[in-house]
Amino acid sequence: MDYKPDSAPVAEGADVSSQERMPDDRPIRVILFGGQFVSTDDSETVGMSASGPDALATLAMRLFQSGFDPQRSLVMYKGGQYIGRTTIGKAAGVNE
Repeated sequence: MDYKPDSAPVAEGADVSSQERMPDDRPIRVILFGGQFVSTDDSETVGMSASGPDALATLAMRLFQSGFDPQRSLVMYKGGQYIGRTTIGKAAGVNE
């Protein structure tokens, strides 16, 4: 047999190069509370929130500044009901 197992230790996840990893394009769930408070409900963005008259724009700008793709979708819910969808870039006002 010509097969020899690779026994060199590698860190978890290091067996896949960054070029091979697919970008995460799942939409980010955004919960709107009233008219001036929004929060994310996603494992990647847990704890991100914003308040004020332009809370969604503020949250989207924080996501953009944190390195999230401006084309990634934001799905908005209020009171458990779906109310719309936009992108990070559009909500933050940074679309090219």
